[in-house]
Amino acid sequence: MRRIALWLAAGLYPGWWRLRYGSELDALIEDADVSFLDLFGVVRSALEMRMTTNNTPRIAELTSRDIPHGYELETAVEYPREDGTKILVRQFYREVDLGDSYVMLSHSSRGSEPAQTILVSGKKGEVAGDFRSDQTEMFVLNADGTVRRTEQTVLTSLKYAAYSERLREKYREGMKSGLTPDEIHRRIVTL
Repeated sequence: MRRIALWLAAGLYPGWWRLRYGSELDALIEDADVSFLDLFGVVRSALEMRMTTNNTPRIAELTSRDIPHGYELETAVEYPREDGTKILVRQFYREVDLGDSYVMLSHSSRGSEPAQTILVSGKKGEVAGDFRSDQTEMFVLNADGTVRRTEQTVLTSLKYAAYSERLREKYREGMKSGLTPDEIHRRIVTL
């Protein structure tokens, strides 16, 4: 029965699960007195793992701070890969409204790849309906020291500020309630 259980475990559990827990399960089976009911348990558990998706990102950190004329947001998100490993993506974002203009800073890193910083400055333009035509200048600062600069006119949604404030309020409520970053994220997604 032990050999059958090992064979079933090796063949039925998904690869990502075997990479992470396979050796522990094999050791457990080797040490156990395996019954027919145990074989059924191995099959049932393997099928459950096959139905479980392992591609949901996990919010490891989520911090939002109000600053004069704006806010800052720091996140760390773990994204699963096909092989069962995870990649960590960190981002720092700051937005400052200066009245007739604004500045946004975004600094992010993905796993062991070089970090990238993007700086956008914008001059607020004319309003037409729910949008404003802004003149922006964007600098992309690469890890190798190079800088890419672009200027353009962009349509900015005027509803963005209200939506952004609702998101930050949900974050504040979640923090006061003692929720985890994942729980706060789930509440924010339902907006």
